[in-house]
Amino acid sequence: MALPVANDNVTYDDLQAALNQKRLSPVYLFYGEEDFLVDEAARRVVDIALPTEAREFNLEVIYGSETDGRDIVSRASSFPMMSDRRVVVVREMDKLVNKELLSNYIDHPLQTNCLVLLSAKPDFRKKPYVSAKRRATVVEFKPMYENQIPGWIEKRVRQLGRKIDSEASKLLAEYVGTSLREVQNEIDKLFIYVGEKRELTIEDIRSAVGISKKFNIFELQRAVGSKDIDRSTEIIERMLDGGEYPGMITRGLTRYFATVWKMYDLRRRHAPFHEQVRVLKVNRYFLNEYISVLNTYSESEIEGAFELIANAEQQLKSTSIDPRQILEIMVVSLLRQQELSPALTFQ
Repeated sequence: MALPVANDNVTYDDLQAALNQKRLSPVYLFYGEEDFLVDEAARRVVDIALPTEAREFNLEVIYGSETDGRDIVSRASSFPMMSDRRVVVVREMDKLVNKELLSNYIDHPLQTNCLVLLSAKPDFRKKPYVSAKRRATVVEFKPMYENQIPGWIEKRVRQLGRKIDSEASKLLAEYVGTSLREVQNEIDKLFIYVGEKRELTIEDIRSAVGISKKFNIFELQRAVGSKDIDRSTEIIERMLDGGEYPGMITRGLTRYFATVWKMYDLRRRHAPFHEQVRVLKVNRYFLNEYISVLNTYSESEIEGAFELIANAEQQLKSTSIDPRQILEIMVVSLLRQQELSPALTFQ
């Protein structure tokens, strides 16, 4: 039995509930910025619809940039071979030529099949997205907010047969950020690190992240916060030598200065401690460190940090310059900004 066609009301939880009951729809449209969940939802549909032995003849994964709408309709209209179902997954749906040709199929799909369309930014004013909104199971996967990530980590770890305490999940979220794909990668690495241990603690996180207790994003933030150039550049060198992704470093520093900026605003308003904890949503372990940074960086330096980090991220994406050089120049620039106003000092 298919999901209801009131697609504006189909949430991620609705989808999971239906799939848990093995209720499949003939057409799905999964879209949104959280591509990790989009990919995972598509995999779950495949896993439920087809046993492994039936996939050779009944599963096709196609890229929209490599075909056209007529071909997709033909594949989706083919009957299963030696199986109850057939699944066609279309990635890069937005790049599909003549995609409007899918509209008629979406309105009258083959009930034995599952057509799974993956889109980044569907235009629901045009075909076939108009038809999908009316007849298919449409689910948007939005990025999670920072304060939602620890809960997602706890739930994910439980699903994988282990437990993680709340402080540990908060610390891991602080390290990784809001990309669920990167969160899952860190969970996988964490499991390898702890071996057969079933309950994960904050000490496990502190020991496992980065390449050591001395060279990780937290130590880099601490060194940058105290304007220790030698220590900051050493940590970057060691993190990159250990295989750390350069984008993880820039995102970690962006989150760090975003929290410093929020702290600056809270302290300027003389907000009480409990409000600072509530608004910042950071582990208490780090709170005093953020406060101390306000006596080291001026307001203009905090603002300038965002621009310097953004410039480094753009260079990492668009140039062939060695990432090591880009990150080291970024850090030196951060720590040696010309002060345009006195450092913020709070009593």
